[in-house]
Amino acid sequence: MALATGLSHKCRVTVIPTTPLVTFLERVQETALGTFGGKNFDAKLYVDLSLKFNLSKTEKAFDGLPRSDENGTVSVKDLKEFIATYFADAGDDLLHYDPEDFAPEPEGFLPESKESRSEGMGSRVVVPGSRFIEVYYWDSYWVIRGLLASKMYETAKAIVTNFIFLVDTYGYVLNGSRAYYTNRSQPPLLSAMVYEIYNRTCDVELVRKALPALLKEHAFWNSEIHKVTIQDAQGCNHNLSRYYAMWNKPRPESSTKDKESASKFLSNSEKQQFYRDIASAAESGWDFSTRWMRNTSEFTTLSTTSIFTC
Repeated sequence: MALATGLSHKCRVTVIPTTPLVTFLERVQETALGTFGGKNFDAKLYVDLSLKFNLSKTEKAFDGLPRSDENGTVSVKDLKEFIATYFADAGDDLLHYDPEDFAPEPEGFLPESKESRSEGMGSRVVVPGSRFIEVYYWDSYWVIRGLLASKMYETAKAIVTNFIFLVDTYGYVLNGSRAYYTNRSQPPLLSAMVYEIYNRTCDVELVRKALPALLKEHAFWNSEIHKVTIQDAQGCNHNLSRYYAMWNKPRPESSTKDKESASKFLSNSEKQQFYRDIASAAESGWDFSTRWMRNTSEFTTLSTTSIFTC
């Protein structure tokens, strides 16, 4: 799907199809699962690898790896050598940046007390989830709250500016800042981010800059596939929104696991609906909560797209 169809021009959205690179990295991911096994296996790692050489050369080398059985299993030694030779580590393509507004001990950040410091450490610490090396949408609201508490106002504004760029480019804020996340958004907290920053800085220019993007995002969540109109007992119509990913395939960052879960379904249409519901659960940010399941003990009963919110 290169473009979601049926949306009005005002809230047209762009969805990047599965690119040849992502398709290839999914193959690497599947081979790695067969080689290394499922214990402590992180599928996302393999779709975040960056190439040292062009795709054609890398894919040719991958196809030439010795395989030991009908399942195409590659030995641990051969696969490790291939990955080390043809890929840089995930995140090696990122640039390090020290924010100019960072202060190790912001004045008035926390009162000096034993409770405010970690045992055995000389300074306060923040421990992020090291598995992720890209920005995520609704997580960033809480990051911004922390930045504002740390008086890092310019860095907070920069995050919002990046999100405005995503809305201008794709029609909405992506789940995360990777091409394979263009098939879904996350809880629309951009307006709350702008509000929090304005409350601290009184930056009217930021509000003016953000307003067109906020209106576009509002249209995205209140039109076509996300919009649901229901009628109450008194005959009054109410417009609600629902999480609805623009996707009916395994999520690239979890392709092997999604395919395993979908193997319980017999028909292709059932599998596609499951893939849409699992991606929609990821769009909700509650991935994964039993709130989206018809049977709370069975993961494949996800029905995210059938649940509406105010």
